[in-house]
Amino acid sequence: MMTAAAKYGGLIFAPLVWAINTQLGQILPYVDCSRRMHWSLIASSVAILLAVASSLAPQIGSKPEEARTGLYIRHLSVLIGLVFAFALVLQGGAAWLLNACEH
Repeated sequence: MMTAAAKYGGLIFAPLVWAINTQLGQILPYVDCSRRMHWSLIASSVAILLAVASSLAPQIGSKPEEARTGLYIRHLSVLIGLVFAFALVLQGGAAWLLNACEH
């Protein structure tokens, strides 16, 4: 069961983390500005780590004698997870570079 969940980690979990981070990116700048904190940057950093972890998870249960379809799904999961991790890096860079109080 763990290998089945790990196989689809990058396909399901990384986009979910990105969607949550995108919604937090709409809310947290107001909190950052009012409290002089950096919650947007912290949320993006955690999201990057989770997306990278979900893209590495499909390789945990990989077997060389696995069917070609299973290997394709694992490789696709890694690729999609890394694409969403890159998108999260860009969102984190925006949170790092831009001042939350300047709209």
